[in-house]
Amino acid sequence: MKTERQNVSEDVVVVTERNKRAKTSNNGGEPIPFDLTVEICSRLPAKSISRFRCVLKLWGSILRLPYFTELFLTRSLARPQLLFACHKDNHVFVFSSPQPQNIDDNNASSLLAANYHMKIPFYASSFERCSSVRGLVFFGDERYSNGKEHKVSVICNPSTRQSLTLPKLKTRKRIGVRSYFGFEPIEKQYKVLSMTWGIYGTRDMDSEEHQVLTLGTRKPSWRMIECWIPHSLYHTYNNVCINGVLYYPAVNTSSKGFIIVSFDFRSEEFRFVEDTDTSISSYYGPHLINYNGKLGSLGSGGFGGIGASCTSITLRVLEDAEKHEWSEHIYVLPAWWKNIFGGECTVLSVVGVTRTNEIVLSLRFPSTPFYVFYYNTERNAIRRVEIQGQEAFKDHSVYTFLDHVENVNMKLLEGF
Repeated sequence: MKTERQNVSEDVVVVTERNKRAKTSNNGGEPIPFDLTVEICSRLPAKSISRFRCVLKLWGSILRLPYFTELFLTRSLARPQLLFACHKDNHVFVFSSPQPQNIDDNNASSLLAANYHMKIPFYASSFERCSSVRGLVFFGDERYSNGKEHKVSVICNPSTRQSLTLPKLKTRKRIGVRSYFGFEPIEKQYKVLSMTWGIYGTRDMDSEEHQVLTLGTRKPSWRMIECWIPHSLYHTYNNVCINGVLYYPAVNTSSKGFIIVSFDFRSEEFRFVEDTDTSISSYYGPHLINYNGKLGSLGSGGFGGIGASCTSITLRVLEDAEKHEWSEHIYVLPAWWKNIFGGECTVLSVVGVTRTNEIVLSLRFPSTPFYVFYYNTERNAIRRVEIQGQEAFKDHSVYTFLDHVENVNMKLLEGF
């Protein structure tokens, strides 16, 4: 295995060979050492990297090296952000803000500003098909051309402002398509899993053809894979990717039992976990989350979703996938809970759980001002964070994501 020093040395050779006549200097003096250039730039915001790539040819080469983009991403993991995807006027607008740190004061409020990144066309009537994975954002889309409907998936990188429409799925079944996005950490590959169903208009949709596409390859294309678990999908778009494994709820069409299907993006194999919580099929049912590296589901313990009217939050954690064993934790909410959100009928979206085990919630159709809520289960306290810069999206769909990182690798979304 190559050491970091070997990787740096090889990168220096590559840059030198490509840019023999270029010089990086400080006021006409000695060239700035390669190591120092990389170290300084790895601590800058992604917007600065985009600008510096245009300053000098040598800098552009350095800041596009795999070693640098991986170092920048590693540094970015230590400063996670909130990401906001806002749907309005057939476009998705992408913003981010720093992820607030834990506050000890009960019922505390704080203020953050959202930074605008980009917008992309998005014509689907439903805005549920989106997910954020390691700096990239995935959108499942339905577009119309010449009177015909086309199922299209789009991936964008807010840090580089790139967007990419994935190639057309190779399928005989054009009635329904469901796609999921994930990252495989061993080979460091982004992949998309897509499947089709052939019966339209039913609540459960039998998955049939299963295909995988890998980003960042020279000639990416869809590959058919086998799925030995006959299962039906839900209309609800509920999924999470944890350490290279995708999880989504389904029904085993053989046993008719509720299951959580897992798909390993590295081995490209399917497995499943039995789930006795039947409310997972509800639109406002429990939401799958990453709970400290384990699969978790978060809900109100019923079919009503987490909102102002619920009295407790139920967290279920998968402790043993082989034995199908789940643990359950019930958190009784304080009496003043319903006064925070401004209405008995308010239903909150589950954003996730922070590294300090705070449950993060937000409004799907926010009013002004726009808040993100942090519930501390240990102290039974809630704090709200006002996000400035979202005023134009009042009463429009807004999805909020935890732990967004800046990824300046431009090769990932180069055209097919």
